[in-house]
Amino acid sequence: MKRGLHIASELIETMLQAARAAVPEECCGLLVGTLEPAPRVLRLVPAANTHPEPRRFFEIDPRTQFDTLRALRQSGEALLGHYHSHPAGPARPSPRDLAAVTDDELAWLVIDPLAGEIGAFLPRVGEEGGFAGFDAIPLLD
Repeated sequence: MKRGLHIASELIETMLQAARAAVPEECCGLLVGTLEPAPRVLRLVPAANTHPEPRRFFEIDPRTQFDTLRALRQSGEALLGHYHSHPAGPARPSPRDLAAVTDDELAWLVIDPLAGEIGAFLPRVGEEGGFAGFDAIPLLD
């Protein structure tokens, strides 16, 4: 995925609309698709933001995560990552986002609903094995 993530413009627009509708709270959801021949998002799984402070943080509804992962075992699709919004921008991960990383294979899409921008990132593993930051990846049509 380091070369980019393929995603249709309709899905980009759907995420932007969800982020705008959620303001002043953060929206969130999962990215589902295929890995071969290149990572391609085929569908979004919107999720409730269950964090107690949804204006500043996000937590994807655990039930949505569980149900999606269970369904993926049967479908042949893969979890490619997730998306969430920063209601006041910017479209890049925050230090809080870095602290929440658990998997360096999953893409992070961060939406700035005011600017209408989406940034795509992969977590970077540091020398000591922890997560050291994010590397930007392109969103490809």
